[in-house]
Amino acid sequence: MSWDNVKGVSAARIWTDNPDTTQAYLFANGNHQVKLTVGLSLVLANTTQPGPTEDEVKAALSLIDFNTGAGISYLKTGDKGEYGYVYLPNMPEQIKALPVSDASNPGAYQYELDYYLSSDSTVNANYASETVALLLSYTDVNGNKIHYQTGSGSNSQSYVAVTVYPPKKYGVAGSSSTPVIIEIKDDQPQCSYSYSTPLKNLAVHTCNLRIDDGYFRIIKFQADSGTESNNPFYRHGTNVAPGGIAYDETWETNEGFLPVENKLNQGRVSYKSTLSIIYDDENRYFFNITVPVEQEANEIIFIHFYAIINPPHDTGFDNKIDTASLSALDQFGNKFYIEVGKTNDGFQINSIT
Repeated sequence: MSWDNVKGVSAARIWTDNPDTTQAYLFANGNHQVKLTVGLSLVLANTTQPGPTEDEVKAALSLIDFNTGAGISYLKTGDKGEYGYVYLPNMPEQIKALPVSDASNPGAYQYELDYYLSSDSTVNANYASETVALLLSYTDVNGNKIHYQTGSGSNSQSYVAVTVYPPKKYGVAGSSSTPVIIEIKDDQPQCSYSYSTPLKNLAVHTCNLRIDDGYFRIIKFQADSGTESNNPFYRHGTNVAPGGIAYDETWETNEGFLPVENKLNQGRVSYKSTLSIIYDDENRYFFNITVPVEQEANEIIFIHFYAIINPPHDTGFDNKIDTASLSALDQFGNKFYIEVGKTNDGFQINSIT
């Protein structure tokens, strides 16, 4: 059944998942979405017969600018994505949305339809905000073309004002942007290892990289250029004793690892990361070391290894890759790039863009 059983609209409303259901806040990064819900009830000519299907209703609905009645200009609809977290500026995220009064009970409307809106520089170069209303266009039981709207000047106004923000910026500590930091997490993990060459002065510690803010959190990252590995991304050896006849060389080594076991957005997790300590071009390892890790939600783990070793033959190892490059996203889909370097003094953030 289509619209030929519809006499009119009895109720129409649009709302969002915020304490103030008429307000939504959106980062214009192309990833973040706000959810708008439409509630609609129709008056049927024959109540024993069905009205239009949900798909037919959605095809007849449009989102319009509340002030002009034209189509929305700075927002675009799409399928539900990964970054639909509700952003509440200057408010704790734990605050739950308060339902609109007559939408608080299931079944308050005959139809409830969800829309997911985003924005980016291609449609909104100046990050303009927009107030969204509804337009329902259909032909009723009498053959009349009906254009029912909740915009300005209508008898049944309903809207959601979407405030748009530029993509959030992150930077190193001390910059004007929200800082991302890396710091020691555990300087004495209880490691176990197997080896085929002696070592001494073994020192291992884990570090965590995170957004230094109680509200914004890393929920996803991708290591670039294959640097997420349990082989080192940083390797530096100093020959402290050349050796000689019947004596092995002695090497002091510092290494940095980005474990493949990293788990984000999973709460607090425990695991063991086994690192391969390799010192020749044939990828033979002289020992493996297993490091226990306690990882909190929304942090990325790095591991540092230091030891003095006596490899059985002249290897001449040194840096192969001296940085780990990552792309990361917060819960609102704001993306940033991080380059982490390792020196003998510890991990450091080289750059954030």
